[in-house]
Order: sequence, then structure tokens, then C-alpha cells
Amino acid sequence: MSCPVTVTLSPTQDALWKLFHTEVNEMIVTRAGRNFFPKMEYTVSGLNPIKMYAIMVQMELVGDNRYKYSNGQWAVSGKADYQHEVSKKTWHADGVRTGKEWMESMISFDRLKITNNLKATGAAMIPLHSMHKYVPVLTIYEAPSQSPFCPSTSSQPLVTVKIPYTEFIAVTAYQNQKIVTMKIEHNSYAKGFRKDNKENRKRRSSSILDYSTDESTSKSSSPKFPRITPSPPEIQTVNFQPTPATQLPFNPFLFPFNNLLASGALPFPMFSFGFPQINQFTTVPLPNDSDEEASVMKIKLPEIKEETTETNIDIVN
Repeated sequence: MSCPVTVTLSPTQDALWKLFHTEVNEMIVTRAGRNFFPKMEYTVSGLNPIKMYAIMVQMELVGDNRYKYSNGQWAVSGKADYQHEVSKKTWHADGVRTGKEWMESMISFDRLKITNNLKATGAAMIPLHSMHKYVPVLTIYEAPSQSPFCPSTSSQPLVTVKIPYTEFIAVTAYQNQKIVTMKIEHNSYAKGFRKDNKENRKRRSSSILDYSTDESTSKSSSPKFPRITPSPPEIQTVNFQPTPATQLPFNPFLFPFNNLLASGALPFPMFSFGFPQINQFTTVPLPNDSDEEASVMKIKLPEIKEETTETNIDIVN
């Protein structure tokens, strides 16, 4: 007689989900996608060790209501915008494995991200609507082989698990300050936000009770709490205007581009020194007397007459 298949959260994550459920858990959705916290980390028992299985998860809409946060609590604000929409089904990244392999380790969906970009097509991206309540649903299928498994309409799931206290409301900014404090306290990636500025807290507390957030419909505005993950530092841009190549210093003796310059294929550069243009037919003329007389300034010096004295020398034989 085979044992029934059971699916539970890991002890650590189970305690966290129960803790956040006491305050109505909130999950941030952004266009780039945000990870779940608490995590969707499960343990499975009762599978056939030698059979092949595939596991998937999806977000199921809870009820047909839309919510808002007002006066320190969540309340229904109307009918859900997408009552009959089926959430995207995402398969575990490990694909098809034996029952023994699934039962020996934690089944974690830590790669999944939730986004408010309804056109997101990434394999790990799950589009959700803000201000709507969802619950994760895990389903296990028996696979016929190790090849990638795609269930058909005739495929019957082996087990489907929906844990009530894993419900959450998708938001674009945290509404309940208690949820912010709890996530900073228990999320190891948010330890740097423990030392929050007291003035910022006061400014947030003055607006937190009166507004709700929904960027998808722009029906209302919301105070923006600090992100759980730190934002990158601002980058100062420098206006750089490159110097045109025709104005760069160029030494024609090192780069003899006479033919290209003469044909016009290469624009002649503007030298930093006065250098004449080069032509492949250019020849250096020989100087002549007229050019020399025209270009050379003659300096006339006063004539000096040499005085010679004659001396008569008598030669005596």
C-alpha cells in the first residue's frame, strides 16, 4: 500500500508565512520583477522513488475583489478587474526528476519573479495585477519520461496543494508599515535598511493611512516606502564632445596618405601647424635668378677702396 503524497513548506519558510499572514502579507511587483519573500520552498514525501515527476506553480486569484489600504487596514474596494484570468503556469527549473530526487532535497522556486508588466514573456516572470489577492498553487504531475513534460487536457495532476496562509496582496509599494519592519527584520538582503532615517519615517506615517497604490490603473497614489533591495548609486554623466577627425593633429611624414588626400577619399586634416596641402603631381621648382632676386633681400654694403702703396726697391746686382 503506497503512502499518500504530502507537500509542506520548509520549517523556516512555514513559520515566516504564518507570521506575515497575521498582518495580511504584501508582495512588491515591479516591471523588472521582484522575488518572493517569504520564499516558496517546499518538501515532498510519498512519491514513487523510481517514477518521473514534474512540478509546477501558479498564482491563483483569491476571490473576485479588488483591495485598498485605508485607515490602517485592508478593505474591499470593488470587483476584481480580471476575475476570469488564468495565471501563468511556471515549471520548476529542474525539469523532470525521479520521485527519489524530489524527496531528497528542498523544492525551491527562488528564481521566480512577480511583475506588473502584463506583457512579460520571461520563463521566470509571473505577471500579476496590483491591489489583488493571490495564493500560490503547487501541482505535481507524473511524467512519462525524462523529456520536458507538457501536460495535455487529459493529463491528471497527481496532487495539487494550496496553503491558505500563503495568500498575499500584490502592491507596487508597501502599504502597511508593520510589513516593512518585518521584512527588514527577517530578510537577510535587507539588513542595511535597519537604520532607517527617523525623519523619513515621520513623513511616511503622515500619509500611510489615507492612500492606496495602484500603478496599473492610476486610480490613486501612494506613499513610497524604501525599497527592500538597495538602489544603485546615481551616476554622474559627463558631457563629452569628441574632436572631429579633421581637426586632430596629424603628421603626414609618418602617415603618407598623399593618394587618398589628392583623390578626395580622405578629407585633408586641419594641422595644428601650418603645413601645405600635398598633391601627388606636386613638384618642387628649382630656384632661378629671378626668383632669388625677388625673394632674397639684397643688402648693399659700402664699398671699401683698398689703398696700396708702391715702394720702389732697388735691386743691386
